[in-house]
Amino acid sequence: MMNISPTAMVLAAGLGKRLGDITKNTPKPLVSIGNTCCLDLSINALKQAGFTRIIINTHYHADQIADHVKSYTGVEIILSYEPILLETAGGIRNILPEFGGKPFVVVNADMYWQDSNPSVIHRMVDAFESTDDFCMAVTLLKNAKGHSGKGDFVFENGLLRKPTPDDAEFSRYVYIGVQMVNPRVIEPLKIEPLALPGLYLEATEKKSLRGVVFDGTWIDVGNVDGLALARENVA
Repeated sequence: MMNISPTAMVLAAGLGKRLGDITKNTPKPLVSIGNTCCLDLSINALKQAGFTRIIINTHYHADQIADHVKSYTGVEIILSYEPILLETAGGIRNILPEFGGKPFVVVNADMYWQDSNPSVIHRMVDAFESTDDFCMAVTLLKNAKGHSGKGDFVFENGLLRKPTPDDAEFSRYVYIGVQMVNPRVIEPLKIEPLALPGLYLEATEKKSLRGVVFDGTWIDVGNVDGLALARENVA
């Protein structure tokens, strides 16, 4: 098994614009889904996977997230406030030294998910190789509830690549927002606003983007329809 950092990260700084008025006064990670929210789901999944330290980047309504996480016990939670939104790659680069130079896990806070057994995180750790830049948890397009896209990737020898027009829909997978990251791909970056997708594309070209199939429940709640679907799921 790959030796990874005991510190994980939750990305929770986004504006949640696609949810419109729902996120006017509430950050997307704290939008209610039954008696829980996406931030709680991701924190608890990381706790159950054995992480003892979690860094959460914040920006929009950061004070609400800070208040919310005060109730957590059994795990050290550190907040990384971004006065200027650094986006996904920039937010990770901003706190990169916290991972001690080891591969680390990053989880989004804009999804409703019920982790599989064994944890998809443990399976990612088992699959991760030293030549990999990233290892992503992905689900089949047909299982990606609330997702309106055409699928992000297809598999080729255990690695992920961008689909071509010849790839059938049934073979396409969607990234669910759980990943392992090799620090070497982040370290050269400047601390400035930058998103991750460009790095994923480079990794597909280098054949260094590994994939693990997630077979638990996953719903994209970054849009109004997906949020409604998640709320129906827990009703």
